[in-house]
Amino acid sequence: MNAHALLTSQGWRGHGHTLHATDDSTGLAKPILVSRKDNKLGVGKKEHATADQWWLNAFDQQLQGLDTSKPGVVVQTVTNGRLNAIATAGAGKYKGWASLYTSFVSGGLLEGTIKVKESSRSGSSSSGSGTETTATPEVEDGAPAVRKESREERRARKEARRKRKAERATRRVERAARRAAKAEAKLAKGKESEVETKAERRARREERRKRKEEKRRAKGDTG
Repeated sequence: MNAHALLTSQGWRGHGHTLHATDDSTGLAKPILVSRKDNKLGVGKKEHATADQWWLNAFDQQLQGLDTSKPGVVVQTVTNGRLNAIATAGAGKYKGWASLYTSFVSGGLLEGTIKVKESSRSGSSSSGSGTETTATPEVEDGAPAVRKESREERRARKEARRKRKAERATRRVERAARRAAKAEAKLAKGKESEVETKAERRARREERRKRKEEKRRAKGDTG
């Protein structure tokens, strides 16, 4: 949008004049200057923080000392950096932090609750050794054990499922039969309504002939 053209159309006299029609002493002749923020500092900040961020600098120093020139091999070339000084007892001004850093204990890796063990059971094997080794899951203490389904329970479950399928098929057949019966009844009703006896047809034609005769008489009278 052209603001100058819009204000001019509303009666503004141009640059150096106020919005008043005739008097420049009323209002502002110069625009209000607004400061712009063209840096990446925080609101109200004049400069970045200059405090000694020793931990960040030490971490960057260790990262810059990683040698990855050989494929698959990472070598740390920095051995006397700030992190190395912190790990020692005489760390100078970082002595307090050194005692805290050396008290960290590795927690290890998080492992699962199910382990796989090798269990041997007697039986014939392809090698003929008389034993067969299979991998069976071992459940830790406190984990719910999975009960194996017996042969009778599996047979009963399959029989119940077969019965449910048969019942659903029977219900589908019954619904189809009811729909067919309704359709046949509707069709028979329609046919009965369409059947017309000879006497009814003769009476209908006679009635139509009388109506035509009356119309012709009416036309002859009016003519």
